[in-house]
Amino acid sequence: MSIVLGYHGCTKQAAQLLLSGSCFELSNKPYDWLGAGSYFWEDDVVRAYQWACERRSTAPCVVGAVIELGNCLDLTKQTGILAVKAAYESYVKMQRTADQPIPVNKPAPSGSQLDMGLRYLDRAVIDHLHQVYASASERSGGKTREFDTVRAMFPEGRPLYDEAGFREKTHVQIAIRDPKQEQILGVFRVPSHQLKQLSLPDIYGF
Repeated sequence: MSIVLGYHGCTKQAAQLLLSGSCFELSNKPYDWLGAGSYFWEDDVVRAYQWACERRSTAPCVVGAVIELGNCLDLTKQTGILAVKAAYESYVKMQRTADQPIPVNKPAPSGSQLDMGLRYLDRAVIDHLHQVYASASERSGGKTREFDTVRAMFPEGRPLYDEAGFREKTHVQIAIRDPKQEQILGVFRVPSHQLKQLSLPDIYGF
C-alpha cells in the first residue's frame, strides 16, 4: 500500500462541500494530460494555492486528501514511462492505419510557451493505454488490473535562473480515475500552523 498526501485547489465554497463529504470534481477536458480524473498536487500546498489563485480567483482555497495510490500508472518510475512509450507507438500506428489525425500538444494561451499546458497528444496516449488495459482485463477475467491512479512530474514555469535545468513551478500531479474515489481515504483542512509556516493566508474563514 502506497499512501501520499495530495492537495486540491478550489474555491472556499467547494472546500466546504468537500470537507463535508462531497466527491471531488472529475476533470475530463480533452487536454488533461493525465486523462480523466480528480487532480491533486502531491505534497505541495503552495502550488495548489497558486493554482487556485490563478484559476479560482474568487475566494481561492485548498483542501488536503490522504490518497492510496493503488495500482498506479507512475511516470516517475521506469515501468510507467516505458508503458506510456509503448502506448504512444501503438496509438500512432492505430491512428495511421485508420487514416486519423494525431493530436498535438500546445502551449496554453495564458501560459509559458515552454509548458505545453494543453496536452492533447498526452491525453490521447493515456486514454489509449487505459483502453488497452481495460481490454486485457476483460480477456483475463480481471487478472490484468486497470489503473486506479496516474502520477507524473510536470516541469513547469520559467527557469529558476539563466541556463537552469530547474523550473519554478515544477510539481508532481496525481489523477484519481475512479468516480467513486475509493482511493481517497480522508479529506482535511490544512492546519493553520502549516499555512503560517508556508506564508499562506487563512484560506478557510468558514
